[in-house]
Amino acid sequence: MSQGVSDTTQIDPELFAKAITHAKTMTITSDPSHTQHMRQHQQLIEQLQSGNIEALYTVAQSLNKRGAGDDRVTSVQLWHALADGPAAHVPSAVALGFSYAEVDKELALKYFVQATEGKEDGGPHQASAFNAGRLFLELNDAASSLAYIRACANLEEKYPDYATPQLTKTCKDAYQTLCQQIIKDTTAPPGIEDAAEMFLYSSLDDFPRPDSREFTIYQKGMEYLDMYAAMVREGTASGEISGSKIGQTYLLAAQQELDTLKTGYKKNMSELQVYLIDIILGRIQVILTAMDAESDELQPSIISR
Repeated sequence: MSQGVSDTTQIDPELFAKAITHAKTMTITSDPSHTQHMRQHQQLIEQLQSGNIEALYTVAQSLNKRGAGDDRVTSVQLWHALADGPAAHVPSAVALGFSYAEVDKELALKYFVQATEGKEDGGPHQASAFNAGRLFLELNDAASSLAYIRACANLEEKYPDYATPQLTKTCKDAYQTLCQQIIKDTTAPPGIEDAAEMFLYSSLDDFPRPDSREFTIYQKGMEYLDMYAAMVREGTASGEISGSKIGQTYLLAAQQELDTLKTGYKKNMSELQVYLIDIILGRIQVILTAMDAESDELQPSIISR
């Protein structure tokens, strides 16, 4: 009776009873042969009784299409049982993403992200990557939006069986459009933190690739910026000469690494990456200039005799 652990699951007995009740009323095929219809119907019931995941999903889809309030609630409960359980059922996660998209964007996002990651033979779900990117943008997270729309655009490289040419083109076009929107948004340009978060997701060619020399250079620059940011949070980056000097050292080191990256690899960068690294370097220079001015004020005055 068991079809293997990955194909079956256990759900709440009351919910399971509702699934069985609905399954008994379902039309499984349009085949005019009554015998064929009965055979498929019996097969569905048997699969349900064994806890077959695909059978439960079929029932959930049927319940949702009926449109009645209680039926839709039951369908969502079934999707949750399948998506939240050990199977992490990808189609159920996709269904939940669409179900919550208009009423709870963060919850919808959770399930689109889950479907994007895939599970065993479920594979990454390309449309969910695009939908996750769209919702991230609506929630003002441009870096994550770029990451997921790019994942959709490049899915065919690693998972060709789960990508379609049409959706790949849609995602590439959307990605380029988003990049241009970020560059041209002069009313609210990215700050230094946003620019740093977006940089690694701002190239369709995945520049700089992990484990490359240029990635190491960028990473070192970010580490120095993080050390300075930690001093700012602790309130030790200014106000005293010693703290100011340490903070300045971190910023100068970050500036050197990012200058090296821009000088040596600008031709490999996307238009958006050049824009973002200029924002980061420009902001570093503004902070350094302000620190120099503050340092001059903290220097003890020469007392004339």
